[in-house]
Amino acid sequence: MTRIPEEYKSKTSNKFQKRLLYCISENECNKNDFAKLAGVNKEIITRATVYGIIPSVRSLVKIADYLNVSIPYLLGISNETTFYKSDSPSSFHLRLDQLTQEKNTKYSQISNQMPFAKNSIYEWIRTGTLPTLEYLYALANYFKVSIDYLLGRTDDRD
Repeated sequence: MTRIPEEYKSKTSNKFQKRLLYCISENECNKNDFAKLAGVNKEIITRATVYGIIPSVRSLVKIADYLNVSIPYLLGISNETTFYKSDSPSSFHLRLDQLTQEKNTKYSQISNQMPFAKNSIYEWIRTGTLPTLEYLYALANYFKVSIDYLLGRTDDRD
């Protein structure tokens, strides 16, 4: 479990840019081919590799899934290359509900301790959207789980 570094609260990251360029070169393909293989728009990869712009969480998940790496590894927060995908992946919304029940709390109580608006959790559930990277890290820290666990990508809580 890692707190999100201050630099990832912005929309760009030199560490992410370098890590993504490294991953693309390791896959021995060009940026356009990598984008196709990862299932993201080529402009996302271009902006990430040229300017270090961190894409949406959905795009980060697609890239990390293709590479079979953790989000912290992809962002350059961690150098741990071992990642175990869940045998039965879940969604963020189901994991959030599960963790809330385990902690015997309510969304409103969680929201009171978070840096986002009180109705945000309900809005994410209603619209099927994901929070920003910063808010995901805040929730992961609150529940003492990894961001990948919270996103349902792995069954490893750490």
